[in-house]
Amino acid sequence: MSSLSESLGAFARGGAQLLRFPTAFLLGWACIVLLILTLEVWALLAGDGGPGTVGAVLLILFLALLALPVVVLALRRRRWLRLTAESETTARPVVTDTSVDLIRIDSLSDKVEDDMSGLEGEEDVRAVMDAFTEVQLPEASRRSTGARLTRALGVGRFAVIGRVFGRMERAQRALLRAAGGPTKAPYLVDDLRVTVAAFAGTMLTIAVGGLTILVMAAVLLAR
Repeated sequence: MSSLSESLGAFARGGAQLLRFPTAFLLGWACIVLLILTLEVWALLAGDGGPGTVGAVLLILFLALLALPVVVLALRRRRWLRLTAESETTARPVVTDTSVDLIRIDSLSDKVEDDMSGLEGEEDVRAVMDAFTEVQLPEASRRSTGARLTRALGVGRFAVIGRVFGRMERAQRALLRAAGGPTKAPYLVDDLRVTVAAFAGTMLTIAVGGLTILVMAAVLLAR
């Protein structure tokens, strides 16, 4: 297995461990919001003077729309954790310590960037890696890497999302090719853009769902 495959595998496993609890907390919170909102919708539909057939369909579609990113994120998270865990049994560790402290994650990111030096997609990989490790570093280090995060986000108020997703897709494609393909890096097969969009959608579900819970509670109390 190449040095890049080993470094990338260790980085992926470290990232999976680092994000395991935050993503579980986020999904749990979103599920609680959806559960409360579902109970309120059921109470509204089951009571007298409901919103009617059209209103009921719209409410159910609204619930399904809010639940969609949560389900996608949960499935992607489960698959990511499984694939990174399986890769650990077939890969030779880069270092003997498998902890995921900040220094280790940052050093692994630097190693992946170094291994990509001179290969196609190097700049995209560097920008994405820097953006990932930026949020983990101490405050002093964040200031020194702020410019690199800016490069990852690109320029322009309305083109930021497209730039980020485009760079992310190119970086993922370059890493997968350099690492030896799906057999050596199966955790890079799933489109990362979908996972990031599901993560953002889950956060939006919590915000919109929480506000809707308050509105629905006011409607139910006023009946």
